[in-house]
Amino acid sequence: MPRLCLYIPCYNAARFLAATVGRIPWTELPEGFDYLVLFVDNASQDATGEQVKAAQAALEAGGVSTHFIRHPQNRGYGGSVKSAMDYCVQNGFAIMAVVHADGQYAPELLPRMIGELQRRPESALHFGSRLTGAPLKGGMPLYKFIGNIVLSGVQNLFLATRLSEFHSGYRLYHVPYLARLPYQRCSDGFVFDNQIIFQIHCAGFGISESPIPTFYGEEKSHVPRIGTPLAILRELAVCVLHRWGLRRSRLYDVEVAP
Repeated sequence: MPRLCLYIPCYNAARFLAATVGRIPWTELPEGFDYLVLFVDNASQDATGEQVKAAQAALEAGGVSTHFIRHPQNRGYGGSVKSAMDYCVQNGFAIMAVVHADGQYAPELLPRMIGELQRRPESALHFGSRLTGAPLKGGMPLYKFIGNIVLSGVQNLFLATRLSEFHSGYRLYHVPYLARLPYQRCSDGFVFDNQIIFQIHCAGFGISESPIPTFYGEEKSHVPRIGTPLAILRELAVCVLHRWGLRRSRLYDVEVAP
């Protein structure tokens, strides 16, 4: 039976974690998978660790396998994702779905999102697009809405892609594709999510998307408003120069799909 990992990155998420895990619609998830919930705590300074252990006990009592990785030091968002990808690659998972602990990306959509990735075996990545799902009605700040449109437009222009956005955190990966990418060379910061898209694009693997609703609640964003967009533009330049053969980069020197 193929294995599917629900990866939950956790950082100071004690207030939200139990509710988010409780929203996973287990009875509606596609059949035919061996499910496991993977928690990665990035050296939280609140009671996140205790909440993870309580969630593990509840899940395992219901027959759901779990695994807990706790970083003794904060390795950054990208560092957390790398730990999850390493675990999935090393343990033979078929799919890794990212479920953010704060609940901003609705776990209730997992059945549809998993099903859509199943129907797209050519896609290394399937993500939920907020910009095609009425983000302003969902509370997305206007500066983020405009910034996402402008930044994604620049990225599409230089990469010759047609994605509605590049910055959604609702992501599902086909793990066998990840095993062919040098994702460990990516940043430990928030720019990781864009770098992995660039690697997938350079390798010629597929990327697909579908609309999701946007919800902004009491969760606190840890993404730098200025530093992250600048880092994304810098990485875009590195990727484009590599693809044009003007300046080679080990980060984007990937195995090209046949």
